[in-house]
Amino acid sequence: MTELLFKHKILVVDDEEANLRLLQRVLRSQSNYEVITAVNAQEGLAKIKENDVSLIITDQRMPGMTGVELLRASLNVNEDCIKILLTGYTDLEALIDAINEGHIYKYITKPWDADELKLTVRRALEAYELKQHNTALVGELKDAMKEMELLSLGTIRALADALDAKCDYTAGHSLRVSQIAVLIGRAMKLSPDELRDIELGGILHDIGKIGVPESILWKPGKLSPEEKEVMSKHPEISAQIIGDLRGLKRAREYVRHHHEFYDGSGYPDHLVGDDIPLGARIILVSDAYDAMTTDRPYRKAIGHDGAIVELKKLRDSQFDPKVVNAFLTIGEESAAAINDLITQEFSNSFLGWHWEATGTVPVFDPEKTGKKYKEYIEMKEISAGEKKN
Repeated sequence: MTELLFKHKILVVDDEEANLRLLQRVLRSQSNYEVITAVNAQEGLAKIKENDVSLIITDQRMPGMTGVELLRASLNVNEDCIKILLTGYTDLEALIDAINEGHIYKYITKPWDADELKLTVRRALEAYELKQHNTALVGELKDAMKEMELLSLGTIRALADALDAKCDYTAGHSLRVSQIAVLIGRAMKLSPDELRDIELGGILHDIGKIGVPESILWKPGKLSPEEKEVMSKHPEISAQIIGDLRGLKRAREYVRHHHEFYDGSGYPDHLVGDDIPLGARIILVSDAYDAMTTDRPYRKAIGHDGAIVELKKLRDSQFDPKVVNAFLTIGEESAAAINDLITQEFSNSFLGWHWEATGTVPVFDPEKTGKKYKEYIEMKEISAGEKKN
């Protein structure tokens, strides 16, 4: 479990003194928690105003103001703190509505288990630290980019390189996605301006993953619901980082929506069909093909033929059939045919890059790619072995 970076203040609100004492005793067993208490919602709101609270734990049934009403009111005081509700609700539908109103991280039913509560609190504070880290990172990157008046190749390269440096397991992925997406766009006879923005969008589509912990990026197994939630934020974070940088307005929309599915089941806005920007639909197909044909921590590549089968199978649901059909005209034959096209076509790309250009885009050595990832796995295995012994 990740070690918390800061000492956190936890506000516990309950109108029953016995419950407050019990919750204090359970939570104070953790050295990096400071527990503050309140016997009603009004006192709780005052404590939130007076303290930098990371987490609120409140009972639902209290006189005057319920726990959900307290959490909803707390949004105007401290929007970022994590919220946990203790409840004896039996009406699930009413409970879900209440949770949505208060932006509640999790609810725990009574009677609660001490170990379960401690684990939930720990994960909630990890989520709080991650959110704070991402907010600060996005702010820093946006501030840095606002200082640049003109769009430059150096800016784009720096962002792409930053992601490759963080997650070298997939180094070169954004470049390949960009180039394949442009090939698809050319097959669809798009204008030079549209192709340029598709190339930019492909390069920047995953830049929001800079804020995702390596433990999630490199996890070899299935992601937990909380980890999926973190990962699913990367298109929005990518778009936030790009912000209003001159020359990237349309590419920003492609980046934000590159995980929207044709049938509306994607994210972040559940757009459907042609409501999804065409560039985003193209980047999705290119992204999926590259992901399926390269090894990932959680699974081995299924190869070119397997990827083609999946693209055909998911036409009309995940992928725009027009985009898939355009890809098939350039890439159905073999992966080698795609690589040949990239070599031929990108000596004069819109950004001046080439598959094997010198001085701009490095050729990625398969023997070196993933060095950080391999070191991470080795450290995990050593740590697991030491604990076992």
